[in-house]
Amino acid sequence: MKASLLASESTGGAIARGGFGYQDAFVLQHLPSWLAQGAFSHVVSEAVGDIEVCYFGQGGPTVRTFIEAKGYALSWGDFWDEIKQFKKVYETSPTEFPHFVLLCRDFSSTTAPLVAMVSRLRGVGISYDATSPLLAQTRDEILQWVVDKKQPRDFAQFVVDRVDFVTYADENAHSAFPGEVERHLPSINLRAKDTAAFREKCVGMVTRSARGPVTRQEIEAALIEVLAQDASLWARTPTALALGGAVPPFELGLVVDPFNGPGRASLSAADWMQLSANGAAIGDFVKRSRSRTNIALSGKQRMSLACLLGYTFAAAKGFVLDIDHNGERFRTDEHAQMSEPFFAVTSSPANGGLKEGVATIAFPTEAAADVAGATGASLALAPRLNLVSGRALDGTLALNKAVAEAKSALVHFRSKNQLEKVHLFIKAPSHFAMVLGHRLNAVGRVQLYDWVDGRYVATAVLA
Repeated sequence: MKASLLASESTGGAIARGGFGYQDAFVLQHLPSWLAQGAFSHVVSEAVGDIEVCYFGQGGPTVRTFIEAKGYALSWGDFWDEIKQFKKVYETSPTEFPHFVLLCRDFSSTTAPLVAMVSRLRGVGISYDATSPLLAQTRDEILQWVVDKKQPRDFAQFVVDRVDFVTYADENAHSAFPGEVERHLPSINLRAKDTAAFREKCVGMVTRSARGPVTRQEIEAALIEVLAQDASLWARTPTALALGGAVPPFELGLVVDPFNGPGRASLSAADWMQLSANGAAIGDFVKRSRSRTNIALSGKQRMSLACLLGYTFAAAKGFVLDIDHNGERFRTDEHAQMSEPFFAVTSSPANGGLKEGVATIAFPTEAAADVAGATGASLALAPRLNLVSGRALDGTLALNKAVAEAKSALVHFRSKNQLEKVHLFIKAPSHFAMVLGHRLNAVGRVQLYDWVDGRYVATAVLA
């Protein structure tokens, strides 16, 4: 039998629900920590699980953490009945429900040893490599313990892979709320009366959570209302975008290591397009789920990736980038520029009516010879644009000036030559490429290139 919203296990709690109970206290106390998680979308009570904490799912359905809440210690039989229900839900929709939590006031003496072993595996165990023989031995010992207690081995495997056990007492949820706000939302500084007002708004949301989801957007709206004249503190708080080899749980991010490494020379246009689509999906989720459109990310990327990320979260789409580059921060809503010119600009017209042009932006060292070798005979007669400078980017004023001049030159170059496509070569600090991409509208189709193993290779197309 498969899990369903109409199954008795799902509807019983909603029918019996009354007042502000054990699971409500847990939801209330944890709203600040969930709000601090970039991928958090909404929370709902009495759906398939007692509590379902819901997150953005990259390329798939919403990902839900299924929490079964019991304000008492379960007997041995009831404990395994809950595990059986978890497993049934997982087998019905494994992508949607990858993670389960059994939340109890306490665990009985019969189940406590298993809870302790799994907690140790989830706790100090994460300090070991996934392939560690010690971890494998620990997992085997847990499996054997369960089997020795006459439970199916597949239940044991499911617990080890997908279930957390949490002990929670609900008596102090209201008094603990201010500390949770302070711990998880450090960018704001609520006065005691404002924290109390925010808590009461959250209580109202949680109380009705069995009738429908409590969304991130309405939690943030309540916070902004309470902040009043200090709402800008929250409005400027960016959503972090993780960039690396894996996306941290419950956060927003893109797997970009293949696009930064030497293997990027063999990536196809479709690979770059898929990365851009994944980023666009994150951008759409951010816009749907909160009023803040600030994105915090690392500017230390390869040239094409930096430019593509800036373009994906473009100013024209309403985004503001908060870029970390070598320990310095640059925000794209700060527009002041230095007064003196940054680039020396030269150009040559088309010879033969080509609808494609070649643009090079290089500083503080030139790249003309390398670009000439990369464009080949097919673009030998194409119009050329060259921006060079001996200056360095010594702060926001210089960065903004360089980006503004580069964009203006590219727009003019495309318009003057009636180009359908610009081949763009950038040899510059990567945060320049990111901010240029962020502002690169009205330039038409742009083919980017990266320097890999001593030559330029075509990478992403911006269109």
